[in-house]
Amino acid sequence: ADPAHSLADCLNMPLGPEPVQAAPGLWAMEMDAAADFVSLKNQYRKELAKFLSRLMPNLDLTFDREVMERIMDLSPPGIDELMALAAVMDFLTPEGYDLLVLDAAPTGHLIRLLELPEIIEGWLKAFFSLFLKYRKIFRLPVISQRLVGLSKDLKRLRAILRDPSQAALYAASILTEMSFAETTDLVAACGRLEIPVPCLFLNMATPDGPDPLCRSLFQSESAVREKFAITFPGISRPVVYRQSDPRGSKNLDALGQILYQSADKGKQMKKRKDAALERTASSQKGFFPRKTSAAKVQHV
Repeated sequence: ADPAHSLADCLNMPLGPEPVQAAPGLWAMEMDAAADFVSLKNQYRKELAKFLSRLMPNLDLTFDREVMERIMDLSPPGIDELMALAAVMDFLTPEGYDLLVLDAAPTGHLIRLLELPEIIEGWLKAFFSLFLKYRKIFRLPVISQRLVGLSKDLKRLRAILRDPSQAALYAASILTEMSFAETTDLVAACGRLEIPVPCLFLNMATPDGPDPLCRSLFQSESAVREKFAITFPGISRPVVYRQSDPRGSKNLDALGQILYQSADKGKQMKKRKDAALERTASSQKGFFPRKTSAAKVQHV
């Protein structure tokens, strides 16, 4: 649910509310959060109007009638996006996809979205209390079914997000003081919500060089990198250096090769080093891999 269409720009192809194949084994879509909620509101108004028109004239529902008519308008901000997020549950089936990747909103918006299920549950309870109060006469079958489904999806979503074997949040930050503060808030919120954060990408880093501007940026960013290292010692922090926009499958594939092959090579080199140290411990000889040239991604 991205109004900026960043994912479509990144893949260099139009995306809509239905999954389309972007590459072999890769499908993408852009969820229309507003449309889903508008559909829910229209369905509710339609069923409520039908229900109220059939009420007996001597049945007084003055107060609750106003609540019934306005409860959709009093829904918490962001419920449309949360409905879109909950709709992802439809893809989590044995016949569905092997892996789901959600391109999340910016930090402040994402924190509110992650904390929203608890607020939505309170709103749903108010909704269901009206259903129970007038259960003998209040019949909104389609809406009742959709809201019960939403409630179940939200509970399932929260359970999945808290399970490290099923889900994780991969954060990305640029090397500025403001982004460091925002990322600190995000990781803290994930801690409160018990959502695992195994990796933090430090994006658009400036490499060191003879140019005075690059040198100045490198020094200021190095100070922020040190803050990340001190604050998040247990989180992997790959550093991604400045490059052209990753648009289209070729550029994305190249970036992926750098990101993940660098990580694999680092692990292989560490294993080789550890094995060599074990083999030569008695003679105090060790094997240390030859220093490689600078890559565009540094894993710390």
